[in-house]
Amino acid sequence: MSFEKKQAFRGIRALYGDDGFEKLQNTHVTVIGIGGIGSWCTEALCRTGVGSLTLIDSDVIEITNLNRQLHTTVKTEGRTKTEVMREHLLELNPDLKIEIITKKLTPDNIDEILQGKCDYVCECIDDLDAKAYIANYLFRKKSTFIVAGGAGGRIDPTRLKIGDVAQAQGDALISKLRSRLRKEYGFPSNGKNFRISCTFSNEKPIYSCKESYISGDLPAFGASMSVTASAGLLISSWMINRITQK
Repeated sequence: MSFEKKQAFRGIRALYGDDGFEKLQNTHVTVIGIGGIGSWCTEALCRTGVGSLTLIDSDVIEITNLNRQLHTTVKTEGRTKTEVMREHLLELNPDLKIEIITKKLTPDNIDEILQGKCDYVCECIDDLDAKAYIANYLFRKKSTFIVAGGAGGRIDPTRLKIGDVAQAQGDALISKLRSRLRKEYGFPSNGKNFRISCTFSNEKPIYSCKESYISGDLPAFGASMSVTASAGLLISSWMINRITQK
């Protein structure tokens, strides 16, 4: 079956024009973290016509991901998230240029792994240490990038917003990231914007009952796909707008 790209993406061409579509086709985006937020972000980037993607994640799919991660099914358990996403995305767009990297980014390897891949980056991880050094690295490289705030323990996607890391309120993960960037990387502490965009939610997290958490039956808090997916779609929308408006 032949793949007629202009026909497949005619809805995108109608929204962004042929010029905007060509910009998307000629742009490379890196997504770091292909989980509850990143998998949906990646899906939207592909379906909107981004022509080249790099997916970075070292994790394998677990059945406990089923409630929130796009790639998780009973048939994909145990496989790497990046490999499954690559197969899925190529079914959507056989012409997609896609690279997968199944390594965890560290301060020692980030320069090598992201070399030539950091013009446009969606950072979708929840590891605070990694978020801090990745954000600092991308900021110093003058990348166009956005970072994901907390989405776990929340049930209301309408509370999600996009703002500067320095100004985002009510999100513990972003608050900790803000403190880390100020303390360890010299970001301003006088209320000035960091010029780093993020998603965040000011909804108070819902925690699982203490007894179930202590016994190991439940995690500290759960996650709703309606929230994690919405965060991923917000990130993809922010990035798509940056690409098409350049």
